[in-house]
Formats: sequence, structure tokens, C-alpha cells
Amino acid sequence: MKETVEFISNFKKIAVVSHERPDGDAVGSVLGLVNFLEKRGFEAFGVLKDGVPHIFRFINGWEKIVDFLPDSEVYILVDASDWNRTGFEKPDKPIIRFDHHLTGERYSDKDILLNGYPSATSVILDFLRFWDESFIDYDVALPLYVGLLTDTGGFKNRDGTKSFEDAIYLVGKGVNPKWVAEKVFREVPIESYKLLSLALKTLTVVDEKIAYIIVRKEFFEETGTNKEHSEEFVEYPLSVKGVIVAFKMEWDPRGYWKVGLRSKEGGPNVAEIAQKFGGGGHYFSAGCRIFGSEEEVLNVLISEIKKHL
Repeated sequence: MKETVEFISNFKKIAVVSHERPDGDAVGSVLGLVNFLEKRGFEAFGVLKDGVPHIFRFINGWEKIVDFLPDSEVYILVDASDWNRTGFEKPDKPIIRFDHHLTGERYSDKDILLNGYPSATSVILDFLRFWDESFIDYDVALPLYVGLLTDTGGFKNRDGTKSFEDAIYLVGKGVNPKWVAEKVFREVPIESYKLLSLALKTLTVVDEKIAYIIVRKEFFEETGTNKEHSEEFVEYPLSVKGVIVAFKMEWDPRGYWKVGLRSKEGGPNVAEIAQKFGGGGHYFSAGCRIFGSEEEVLNVLISEIKKHL
């Protein structure tokens, strides 16, 4: 980490970028790192092509996030397996990647990829503690905690004590776990439930171990919703008794199906499945994009998943 700190310190303008359709870990990673860098005196930009989802707009500094790629001296890619996932053209400047996924592209020997960490924000927290712990205040701690909370599914999806150790540290910086949980899990817009009511009609179990849910174009049209309203739908097929691997297949206006894959203890490594289709992730959570008709995509996905059971 020392070499990465020294490398970043050579620059004044830094852009922190994450993937399209940002989840809590992407938003938390960007905002936690940007808020820290600003406190250190850098000119820092947070970049998310799709902006910050409404559910995370209680985090300090969210309004500073831009949806274009600014000119910068160095780019830090967080919570993304490769630059293509950002939706931007790759810049002709240095890139450093911070992630808890070992799959994907490596950009330099300054990358910090820590396998087994519960979230990208957990990786960033350790990096910031190494750099200068005195600059980790509430504005830095809150987004890091949001990423930790959401990427572990409310601390359900990771083994070991690392998640809880990080949570205790961040709570010590002023984060209120109850308040954050209320914001994240109990302020769901009614539109999400209208969309969910249609998607649940597609819930299907295959061979007792595989389950999926489909979010079709007409569902969005009928309910007046968008992709922001369907982020956690994959949890429903995964929650079916006996199922060990699940996926959500969602229509995207750009012409492909967005696939989110999840696995339980004893299930397959879904990152390996996603990689077959050009995606990535980690053992229990991964994603990819697949072009084709609904039937074609369903068939190739189920066929690939069965190979890993």
C-alpha cells in the first residue's frame, strides 16, 4: 500500500470512477475515497455514469458526483472488474484499481485487490487507515459503511469477522447503524413494489437448485419504473428453500439482458459463470450482459449454471 500512497501523492487532480448501475458498494467506494482525498487537499472528482440512486442520496457529498468523465491526472477505478464497466472510453492516463474481486483486468502494480474482503469499501477502509487514519471522519466513514452493509446483504453474505470489525470501527467514527439501515432498507419507493409484483410472476425454479426472476420491458412500461427500482430483486429467487444459485434477468434499453447472479453456501462460484459471458464479480455475487432473445438468454444461462453444479 505504501507504493500506492506515494504514487497517488504525485498528483493533484484525481477522479474516482465506478461501474454503471451503481450499487451501495460503488457509491460508498466513490464517496468515501473522494471525501477523504478532498480532506487531504486533492482536487477529487466522483464519477458515476448513471448518477447516484435516490436511495443513497442521504450520503454527504452525493450531489458532487458527476455523470461525465472529467480531465484528471490519474483515475482510480473502484468496485469494478475492468474499465469497460464504467461506460466511459478508457482515458490515456494512469489507472489504479481498488477491488475485492481478483477477476478482471489489472492496470498497474499499484492496484489494490484484496480477495476475500467483504466489500470494495472494506478494501478502501484498510487503505485509508494505512495512509492517514486521522482524516477518516464521519463524512468518510458513512459511505464506507453503506458499501459494507449493502454488499454483505446486511451482513448475511460473508463468513468471518472482517465485516463486523470494519463496522465497529466505522460506528466508532459516528455512523448510526440503525439510522443507516432505515435509510437503505425501509425507504423503498412504492414503484419498486409495483414492479416487483409483476416480476414475481416469472419466479421459476429449475431442478430444485436453480431459480430465476425476469424483469421485462413491458413491466417497466406498465409501472413507469426504471432500472433503479429493481436492484435487489435477485434476492427473491435466491431465498427459495433448496435453491443454491439464482439469477435476475433484466431487459436493458441498450439491447441486452442485464444478468445478476447470486449463490448460497454450497453453491457454485458465480464469478466463473459470469466470466463465460464477459462479466465478473466474486464467488457469491457476480453479473454480466448477454445479447439475445429472452428464451435464448435463459437457455444459455441455465446450461452454463448446470455445468458448475
